[in-house]
Amino acid sequence: MLQRCFAVTKGHLSKYRLLANELTPAASLEANEIILNIDRFAFTANNMTYAHAGGPPLNYWHFYDKLANDKTLGIIPVWGFATVALSRNSNIAEGSRHYGFYPMASSVKFNPSKADVPSFTVTRDDPELAAMYNTYLNTASDPFYTTSSCENNMMIFRPLFLTSFFLNDYCWNQFRSSVDQIILTSASSKTAFALAFQLKQRGVKVIGLTSQRNVAFCETLSLYDSLYSYDQISEIPSNTTKTVVVDMARSHDVNLAIDKHFAKHIVQNVGVGMTHNTVLSGDKTALSEHAQITRTFFFAPAWIKRRIAEDASIMETAAASYVKFTATSDENQWLDFNTDMTVEEVYAASESNSVNPNTGLITKVEP
Repeated sequence: MLQRCFAVTKGHLSKYRLLANELTPAASLEANEIILNIDRFAFTANNMTYAHAGGPPLNYWHFYDKLANDKTLGIIPVWGFATVALSRNSNIAEGSRHYGFYPMASSVKFNPSKADVPSFTVTRDDPELAAMYNTYLNTASDPFYTTSSCENNMMIFRPLFLTSFFLNDYCWNQFRSSVDQIILTSASSKTAFALAFQLKQRGVKVIGLTSQRNVAFCETLSLYDSLYSYDQISEIPSNTTKTVVVDMARSHDVNLAIDKHFAKHIVQNVGVGMTHNTVLSGDKTALSEHAQITRTFFFAPAWIKRRIAEDASIMETAAASYVKFTATSDENQWLDFNTDMTVEEVYAASESNSVNPNTGLITKVEP
């Protein structure tokens, strides 16, 4: 069986190539091993974050490094669906369909460390990788999977929604009523407006920051109390307002402007993603001392692990909230799915940051 992989050059993400690997023939598949054909996957700004955070300390390259067979190349992980083509594991049926964290490839071979009918778990070569990425869920019993028509929403929204759900949970745990407002950068991003959806249900004042070209889209969502473009930061009322920033954009210039305008009124600035990439190259010493000490990084897998240990039912709550959110999204047509693009087209659009915020990119993998 030939495995086709989409690989990018580490440090030069605009450069990519297609690779072909020979997977184990069916006759020599070892006990417990399975091969899945990857049917479909989504590609969002979240996946570009994985690429920009491919090295230490998050090491997203380590999930599927071996498929590249070249240390200069990396395989970006994606969320999607795959069907078990071959199985030597008695708990994983051939033909069963699983949602999970796959490589950008046509197929993948796993040797599950744990398996039952609802799910299986794999062990990565790097034990430091977050465990939440290691479980693959059978669509027949997954509480997030309601009907086959939910798949596009699941691939686009589920990983982003879980980040937003636990960001909401983090903010509630950390701040409760001790802040007056929460500012979300990259307000047009799906993670941001999913978080705004949940914050509004708690009665929190939410301000959106986005590029000028995305202000109109954010207005159609009706999730933000007020919206500003990045060049309007100085126009946001600050006074003595206690403010938390949830920073999806991670732009150095945006952070400088927020620091200058709000100064010590910022209670905490929570960095989440890397929609804009300049945060890594900017001079952090240009930020005030207050901005530096109130800056923190939210790593969803670590917080999810902690909260599941504290509350075993929290994923059921997340599933119920997710179903409510996606139903609202469908009703209001917040997202239009594009399923006609090739892997190369999807990646090129995402890498150039030219995707409209109301578009969800889904790639159907050719057999």
